[in-house]
Amino acid sequence: MNDKKTGISYWYENYFGPDYLKIDIQKNTKKEVSFIRSIFKLNRGTKLLDVACGYGRHLVPLIESGIDVVGCDLSQFMLKKSATRLKENGKKKQKLILCDNRALPFRHTFDFACNMFNSFGYFEREDDNFKVLKSIAQALKPGGLFLLDLLNRDFFLHSFHQKDWFENNGAFILEKKWFDSVNNRSEIDVTVLDKHGKRMYHHSIRLYSYTELTMLLEAAGFTILSVFGGFNGEDFDWFHDRMLILSQSI
Repeated sequence: MNDKKTGISYWYENYFGPDYLKIDIQKNTKKEVSFIRSIFKLNRGTKLLDVACGYGRHLVPLIESGIDVVGCDLSQFMLKKSATRLKENGKKKQKLILCDNRALPFRHTFDFACNMFNSFGYFEREDDNFKVLKSIAQALKPGGLFLLDLLNRDFFLHSFHQKDWFENNGAFILEKKWFDSVNNRSEIDVTVLDKHGKRMYHHSIRLYSYTELTMLLEAAGFTILSVFGGFNGEDFDWFHDRMLILSQSI
């Protein structure tokens, strides 16, 4: 969202548009959805909040399975894509909300909440990222469960490549990556090349250690229950790329 006082725009305002659907290649959605259902023991009647739901990669199959899911996102384009996917699958009741994750419009409403695929740590100010966790805690009922899915910082640091490229949906995607060790942020310049020309974007997220996140979650009103290194329930260590933290609201 644009800062009205300074006129500054932020990377996530432009990044999550049509080209994101070319940049984002996901092959493990079924496994991830299965993990969500299993870790939460989801059944009909329970209410789940998908924070930063994007184009509905997890939300749509969960709704199709009969779970009561509400999705929220800051990108109007992504929410429209979710709505289209739901409509195509015959789901007319669309519970999609355009909102800032730092100020979710709910209080003690949901049994479960999830924030998937590196959708935390967007903001430059630490207190803004903390507000997201506080807002999720307030949206959950007491005792509600929260799953936070992030890139494992330690894995990233010992395995990342400075340059990468791939082809998808008629476009070439080139990525130049670096790590800002002062601010602990992953920075990526992304170039999209196709028959329509060249577009350039930037992606920037704060990468946290497990210790940092447990401190933030506990300060936000959560109790840590467990951590996994992957969607097969792998142990969390620096050999696995995910950091899946399951916590419970107090």
